[in-house]
Order: sequence, then C-alpha cells, then structure tokens
Amino acid sequence: MNLTNKKRKKAATAGALLLAVMLTMSACGANANNPNNSANPNNNETGSPVDQLPDNNGVQEPGAPSDNDDNSTDNNGNGNGEASPIRAEGTYTGLIDSNSLEITTDSGAGAYRIPEELRSIVDELPSDVKVKFEYTEKAVEGETDLKQLWLTKIEAVQ
Repeated sequence: MNLTNKKRKKAATAGALLLAVMLTMSACGANANNPNNSANPNNNETGSPVDQLPDNNGVQEPGAPSDNDDNSTDNNGNGNGEASPIRAEGTYTGLIDSNSLEITTDSGAGAYRIPEELRSIVDELPSDVKVKFEYTEKAVEGETDLKQLWLTKIEAVQ
C-alpha cells in the first residue's frame, strides 16, 4: 500500500511540473514573433504591413451613419439613407426581451426593436391590446435578406 501512495505522489508531482513547464512555454512563446522584443532596436524590417480590422460586430443602430459609400438605397428605394416609416395596426402581444416586443398583424407575428425614447410608452401598454404603430426596416450589415424592424411610434387604439 505504501508503494501505491509513492506512485500517486510521483504522478501528481510530474503532472504539476508538466503543467508549470507548459504554462511557462506558452507565456514566453506568445511574444516570440513580436518585432519589439528584438535585440537590435534599429532593425528596420521591410515586411508587409499587418491589416488592422475595426471593432465591428455587424449591427448598426438606427440613425447611425453608414461607413460605406456604395450608393445603396434603403428599403423603400428613396436612397436618402433614412427609410420612411411604415404604418401598420396589430395586437401588441408583449415584450420578447428588454430590447424587443412582438406585435401580431394580418401578415403574422413580428418582432420589433424598441428605441430608448419609446421605452416608457411600451412599458405602460397592457398585453393583447390593439395598437397603431410605425416602424422602419433596417438592413443587417453583411446580410442581404435579413432586416431588423425598428419602432418609431406606437399607440394603443381604443
């Protein structure tokens, strides 16, 4: 029994040592290709520049200026960058999450994004109430067929 305890102790020590060596190698090896760590500070390399990618997640907030100037038109074809609102009526089903709500219209249920300025109005609406609303369709960057529906106005109908 004493022999198995020694084997376990040796295996645990060897595992801990292996883990320490691997962590050291990964930490030291991460900067191996960094030209700033070279011994010669006057080293002028003429290699190709590294492309810097922007921090862009593909979602554009409504009203935010677009970075691309490809003369694309909005969903209604007027090309001025701001889509004209679409008016509709339906039944407010309720909140989907903190940023979206569901409204059922004649064409089916749809999810609509809630801008901050309409948050207080939406919070006061009871479920299953008839509403008149306006929304705009915003194209999702990188997806040609995918559009987000953004509320611009909503009110309960008596």
